[in-house]
Amino acid sequence: MEIKTFTVADLKTALLSEDFWLTKNLPITKHRALSYSHNPRADKDDLVLLVAYQDNQVIGYLGILPDKIFVNNTAYKFGWLTGWWVDPCCSTAGVGAILLFKALNAYHQYLGVSGGSKEARKALDASQKFFAFKTLQGLDIRFRFNVTRAISRKLPTMKIFRVLFKIFDAMLDEIVNLRSFFWQRRNTICQRLTFEYISSIDEETGHFIQRHHQHDLTRKGKAELSWMMIYPWILSAPLKDSASRRYFFSSRSDRFLYLGVKVFEQNNGMVGFFMLKVRDDRMSVVYSYFESHHASSVTAAVVYHALAMDMSALSLYDERLVKSFAELHCPYWSTKAVSRGFFLSKTFADIALTDYRLHGGDGDLVFY
Repeated sequence: MEIKTFTVADLKTALLSEDFWLTKNLPITKHRALSYSHNPRADKDDLVLLVAYQDNQVIGYLGILPDKIFVNNTAYKFGWLTGWWVDPCCSTAGVGAILLFKALNAYHQYLGVSGGSKEARKALDASQKFFAFKTLQGLDIRFRFNVTRAISRKLPTMKIFRVLFKIFDAMLDEIVNLRSFFWQRRNTICQRLTFEYISSIDEETGHFIQRHHQHDLTRKGKAELSWMMIYPWILSAPLKDSASRRYFFSSRSDRFLYLGVKVFEQNNGMVGFFMLKVRDDRMSVVYSYFESHHASSVTAAVVYHALAMDMSALSLYDERLVKSFAELHCPYWSTKAVSRGFFLSKTFADIALTDYRLHGGDGDLVFY
């Protein structure tokens, strides 16, 4: 077995190499490699990908997303683990652990994990190198049932009845549309709001974010948020291409986009900004910036967009948005509590981090 390491500079070279993309299993997609190479918090010599080869075939890989943590105006360079995979048919034991410990050594033990599968969390526990840092408590709101999609995924044999399911969906959607119409008519908050949409962070928004991110652990700014919006890991495409069939993690969806929304209130100017991620029929607020006394206006703006864009579900991880949602009395079918866990290597254990805020898009969560 051979472990190859790729820095940002190496990935830029790999993008131009035909041989790198000829393996049975791909360790990364081209658009994800392009994103890695444009990360504003990555230096050209930063390690961003470890790949295990056996007989010139990929049997495992681990990505690292360089980032920074800010504590008392001190910046700590570290990396988020992402895209950790080992071929289940691999006969070589301990490949995943080898990749993990090489990543830890490369980043001087300064690593973090956002979310992660059950298998990944078990591996982190077994390494005894990480601790559970923080769990974001969020809310998942269901606006539309989308019975057709749900049944097609869980019970493929029922697809023969999809016409009936679509009729049922259409009936439920009309109920939602009617309820939404009356809610918007009687909601005075929405009536005094205006919006401006951006596909990357402009100067006004950059300054607004800078005034509101001082208590954020990772303090994303204009450069970082623009990079996320311009270089996604998921592409909108109707079918899987050859690359996505050879890459273990998701790289396409029927619908995927980011949208930056500036919120203005009459007589108050700009009162908030949030970055939306839309994947298929689900919307998530991945970053949000506003004063707490404007929470009801920003929450109403988020819900207004979810309804206007015919979203089936909306996920909120900002506790101020979650709290304000209950006060809106907007139409929905159901809600449930959700959470996102974050883990840091034990090198951070002695640094006071608990008073700092994380966003629902921190780590690699914004990209999925």
